[in-house]
Amino acid sequence: MSRPALIPAFAVALAGAATLSGCFTPSVKPTPSPAILEARAGAGAKAPACPAADLASISPVDVGFGFDDATISPEGQERLAAAAKWLACNPKVAVAILPDADNHGDAAHLKDLAQRRAVAVQARLRALGATAAVIHLLPRGAPDNVAGPHLVINAQGRGW
Repeated sequence: MSRPALIPAFAVALAGAATLSGCFTPSVKPTPSPAILEARAGAGAKAPACPAADLASISPVDVGFGFDDATISPEGQERLAAAAKWLACNPKVAVAILPDADNHGDAAHLKDLAQRRAVAVQARLRALGATAAVIHLLPRGAPDNVAGPHLVINAQGRGW
């Protein structure tokens, strides 16, 4: 093929390629299904940050410990997580931690164990985000004398 004939052939090939590439094909926008429309409608909506729950639905919280131990049990961890979530939504509610110890050992040991359990519960609540709540650590065997509505947490062992 001669050089002058090559240019028109190249132009025809380029035009054919552009036609076949789809750039001249009209685009069609399909109608969205009802499920897609519903999902799009709820895309900007936020779930309620704090579900409505009164104090009686969460209090008292029983947090268990192993025998002669101040490590919170897995079940106690779950209960404290729920309490911390509730406290995050209700930061003005006070907390009273009522610690207890196992009934083995002298009075000083029992007092120390109960105090370590109370501190462990308090630290876990703070770590879980309950930073605004006022937390009262009561001594072992002391009555719950916290005024007003408050969340009660029983930090206790097995008791045997």
